[in-house]
Amino acid sequence: MCKDIVLSNERLSVEISYPGEKYNGSRFDWCGFITQVTLDGKHTFCVKESLDSRKGSGGCGLCGEFGIREPVGFDETPVGEYFPKIGVGLLKRPDMEDYDFFRKYEVKPLDFNVTNNKTLAEFSAVMPIHNGYAYIYKKSISLCQNRLKITYQLENTGEKKISTTEYCHNFIGIDNNSIGSSYSLKLPCDIHPEGTSGEIICNGRVLTWPDSFSEEFYSQFKDFDCRGGYTWELFDSKSGVSVKETNDFIPHKFALWGAKHVASPESFININIEPGRKQTWTREYEFL
Repeated sequence: MCKDIVLSNERLSVEISYPGEKYNGSRFDWCGFITQVTLDGKHTFCVKESLDSRKGSGGCGLCGEFGIREPVGFDETPVGEYFPKIGVGLLKRPDMEDYDFFRKYEVKPLDFNVTNNKTLAEFSAVMPIHNGYAYIYKKSISLCQNRLKITYQLENTGEKKISTTEYCHNFIGIDNNSIGSSYSLKLPCDIHPEGTSGEIICNGRVLTWPDSFSEEFYSQFKDFDCRGGYTWELFDSKSGVSVKETNDFIPHKFALWGAKHVASPESFININIEPGRKQTWTREYEFL
């Protein structure tokens, strides 16, 4: 097993798993699987998706996913054949059931290239043409003071258009403090929760939680207008620190999932790339 990649500067230490090492499932992007971020040598931010090894889908820390609802080419793939899962490889369709991101599919992984120095890690993978789909995927993670920047580039080298979504499933538990009244999530604009389950308290642009809740929570948000930038910030008063994510795109959807040990704000981007074109986007995290 390869040791983790560790990026560090005077403020941050970031642990990144090599592709296929700590995570080799069929859901999350194998590139840049960030398992821990430490600020000033004492404040940690990343936790596991589930504290019960028998539950969850293997997520941890800052890990992305392409096509949670719309995997590329799935509907046109016959049973027993393979469809692309960007950032993972090819997944085998076992039956006529709808795609389920929680399901464990057989994986033919991509070959990944990794280079890194003290403050930069770069990942790349080439998927040869398969059922008309092909791409070159590049992802870089860089540090500057108390900021971590993730840059994505997806180039369509195939014959068919690539249409899907991507988001980062931020599994955050600041200093392992339980989610409750000490936490607040600031959003950049007025939003309207829908499909909410669990106990989330909405006060305008700020979301909080009661100390008494015990079940998972989930909500999607609609009718937001955040042109010119998009930022959320999760603050924990017990530790006195926060994490803020800023995107260079306007999300088509924002979601929030979590449980007693974790809160996961999620900004989704639409991916629509014609053959011969590429799409680039960034996420920047500031740890305060």
